[in-house]
Amino acid sequence: MMSRSNPAVSIVIPVYNCGKMFVPCLESIRRQSFEDFEVIIVNNRSDDGSAEIARTYAEQDERFRVIDNPEGGAGPARNFGVAHAAGEYICFIDGDDRISREYLEKLYAAAKKNDADISVCGFDFYFLNTEKSKKGMKVPDRVYTRDEALGYLLGDTKMRFYLWAKLWRKTLFTDHGIAIPDMYYEDAAVTPQLFWFANKVVSVDHCGYHYTRAFSVYTESRMTTQRVNDYVNTIPMIRLFLESQGSYEKFKRKLGVHIFHVYFAIPSMVRQCADSAKAPARVNIDRARAKVRLSLKLSYARLSRLDLNKPVVE
Repeated sequence: MMSRSNPAVSIVIPVYNCGKMFVPCLESIRRQSFEDFEVIIVNNRSDDGSAEIARTYAEQDERFRVIDNPEGGAGPARNFGVAHAAGEYICFIDGDDRISREYLEKLYAAAKKNDADISVCGFDFYFLNTEKSKKGMKVPDRVYTRDEALGYLLGDTKMRFYLWAKLWRKTLFTDHGIAIPDMYYEDAAVTPQLFWFANKVVSVDHCGYHYTRAFSVYTESRMTTQRVNDYVNTIPMIRLFLESQGSYEKFKRKLGVHIFHVYFAIPSMVRQCADSAKAPARVNIDRARAKVRLSLKLSYARLSRLDLNKPVVE
């Protein structure tokens, strides 16, 4: 059983109106084969009954607790959870996703056995509109050096940017002052930083995370111009971090895969939010793609002075 004051793993769940999947999420956690954990549920002003469900679990199971966070999105909510976490490792789970019964057991055992700062497992997608699952990514049983793992992450092979489906040593955040930004696609902005400071990364051949999507056709149900701007901003943010560590040239080609994904996703994303945009779709596509090119062309000094918060898609 767990130690209340010093659990092995702290599970952080940002919650905002998680709907019908919230109870299955919490049940999948409660029934874990590995029991030495705490669950920090960060309530972001839910008004659909999710907060009340969370408090019921906290009343029934001492491993669960609820913290209200009146401001901020998923990123600040996760930071809030990390600040209150007592575990050696941090695990992020979205409130509408589920995990396998052996999820924590396998990730934690692999991390401890190999003295790794990050452990990773496979995942699949569950679609609400069809109630069917589809394979997402399978990973092997393997240990990676920092550079190997970061290269795979940036190259989108064997590793993905997602904060979930991973176990993170808490000191990656606390020792290096890493905070998850308040933006969409925050995973892509912050996971390269966490991988950079990891001494070792291990992957586990286990499909342990079940990620919920609304539709089986890849589309965002709430696409906005802010989402597009944030997605574009992941490129200069990653480059600026790598430059600050003197490693941009080393990983430049690997980062090219993410740049390719962003550049060619822009037209579809812009068209999905065309009805609410101020500028014509063609103008927004050209502006977004121009910013991608500018983020690669500018010197590090000039890029660091660029106001990334100034929107180019409006």
